[in-house]
Amino acid sequence: MTGQDNLFLRDVAAMRSHAQAYLEPDAIASARPQATIALLQAALTIEILCVWRYTMMSVSARGLRDQQVGFEFQEQANDERKHTRMVAEQITELGGVPDFQPKGLESRFGADYSGDFDRLVAQNLVAEQSVVEYYSDLIRYFGSSDPLTTAMLTTILQDEEDHATDMQDLLAS
Repeated sequence: MTGQDNLFLRDVAAMRSHAQAYLEPDAIASARPQATIALLQAALTIEILCVWRYTMMSVSARGLRDQQVGFEFQEQANDERKHTRMVAEQITELGGVPDFQPKGLESRFGADYSGDFDRLVAQNLVAEQSVVEYYSDLIRYFGSSDPLTTAMLTTILQDEEDHATDMQDLLAS
């Protein structure tokens, strides 16, 4: 599936692309608080996108018709909300101000949530895989130089991997 018809993936990819400038191989995360804040702000934006997406899917026609599907997406939205808070708290702890109104996103409420439910789930899978890669990049970047941020990101990564597995399971059913 290409990113051309997947606004969710395009937004995730844009956040990752923006953050790449801060992921220099020889950079020391603890010595670059502004870079750390920028990397975490990209993660915050990704989490906000996921809350939007999964909440919308939980109340989609299929989510409302099939309680198990609706519950699954609401559970994922709740996980993403928890991640949003964790990342925002870390940004604040580092002296930054979390931006809860990210600009320039292509995803919009209701913009791409109608139509083929299986296609939307497949889009979610591809986007979740990209999110997993982003958190893996961040964990490598922060490593032992910022153990608190690394631990937080590791917790989030585990949930994101579970979300990707859930998407695979939904597609298989």
